[in-house]
Amino acid sequence: MTRTKKLNLISILLTIKALVMIVLGVAAQIPAPAVTGIGFLLIVWAIQVLK
Repeated sequence: MTRTKKLNLISILLTIKALVMIVLGVAAQIPAPAVTGIGFLLIVWAIQVLK
């Protein structure tokens, strides 16, 4: 597996986890998981920029 494919896989998994955390945080009205999910989306964006 090449470096690019690994980064893409990590990005996809982080995005899925971020969306789940945001949905759960909003549904339970707990801001911490939602904020963490947004942080994961920012990490995904940084990975894509650095590729």
